[in-house]
Amino acid sequence: MTTLLLLVGFVVMAATFVAAAWRSPRHAKGLGLAILALSAPFFFWLGGFSERFKSGQCYSNAIEMVANAVEETGAARELSKSIRALPLEGYETVCSDVEAAARQLPNAGAH
Repeated sequence: MTTLLLLVGFVVMAATFVAAAWRSPRHAKGLGLAILALSAPFFFWLGGFSERFKSGQCYSNAIEMVANAVEETGAARELSKSIRALPLEGYETVCSDVEAAARQLPNAGAH
């Protein structure tokens, strides 16, 4: 979502530049557009970085819930089955799914 917002921001910035530079000499417009085109990867990277940061916070919340469940458990065997059933799929893991499943663990909200 953040990447999409940064893409929209980039397009708006480019359109604003074109509108402001409309009466400028052709070479100045060309140079400005080239700079905008060269800055596009930076905006894409910035969106990807912000998504990774948010994802890291999500995993921290999920791990905290698992830790609470482990700390407050009275039935270790059942809890271990629940933890193994969390939707962990390696690099394809969707953190929001893990977080939702971790909320269902007994005592996940303790503390």
